[in-house]
Amino acid sequence: MRFFAVALLLGCSLSVSAAERVRLLLDWFVNPNHAAIFAARQSGAFAREGLDVEMIAPADSAAVPLLLAAGQADLALSYQPQLYTLVEKAVPVIRVGTLINQPLNTLTTLDSHIHSLSDFAGKTLGYAIPGFEDVTVRTMLTSAGVNPDSVKLVNLNMSAVSALLSKHIDGAMTIYRNYEQLELQDKGVTPITFKPEEHGLPAWDELIILANQKTAASDKRIPAFLRGLNAGVAWLRAHPQQVWLAFIKAYPELNTPLNHQAWLATLPYFASDAGAFDATRYQRFADYMLANKLITQVAPLSRYSLAAP
Repeated sequence: MRFFAVALLLGCSLSVSAAERVRLLLDWFVNPNHAAIFAARQSGAFAREGLDVEMIAPADSAAVPLLLAAGQADLALSYQPQLYTLVEKAVPVIRVGTLINQPLNTLTTLDSHIHSLSDFAGKTLGYAIPGFEDVTVRTMLTSAGVNPDSVKLVNLNMSAVSALLSKHIDGAMTIYRNYEQLELQDKGVTPITFKPEEHGLPAWDELIILANQKTAASDKRIPAFLRGLNAGVAWLRAHPQQVWLAFIKAYPELNTPLNHQAWLATLPYFASDAGAFDATRYQRFADYMLANKLITQVAPLSRYSLAAP
């Protein structure tokens, strides 16, 4: 009996030690965009793949890819547009999967007199990410026949909602369809939105998963992570309220009506197959980046994604 107890304890310890740790650097502080990752942990999907996944909120979101490249994390969340600039700068990271597979950003106005992009001519528009969002605005205006030089562009430094409400600007690029749009509606106003992918820009993946380029191909934790994430997405969609209650228990500071709205609004945006790779889509966006001088050359697709042919 004593031997059996010792053997049982030894078996349990081996089982625990068998779980491989994965340090996942988030793109920002924990929020509803990370619900599928949390669901994969909470439901045991990662554990069933033999993984112990740690979600790490960065102190500096801009440093996330560099920390990954330096070996300070095993995986990291980033954005497809940023991927091309990272490759351009020879940062040794590569896409291994996708968390949210469509754009979330919009160009939004509260001016009821604006019904189309052409109505923005002569107006003041804000953005928060220089070197991409300002270019996005110009592309969208050009697609509608508006001379982008006729518009005043203002860097908002992430204060788009207050700038819109105070009428300091006529429109803003940094209004996400699963959060700030809801926030504006909760404040009693009616946002009028224009989606970039419907006005001149190729569609892109909002949130992607990066790994170290030098080790990704041989890291067996990556396919296990993607399988676990897929199971987490399925579990989240089947049990959104159950996972929400676990989420706010783990992060009580996020228990607000707006975050609950965002939680539900984000459900359709998660990729059902995190490992799927659309080569045509990635090539098209690379060509857009090059045409708009956001990068100086397009690398082979195999440099951008581990799943590229």
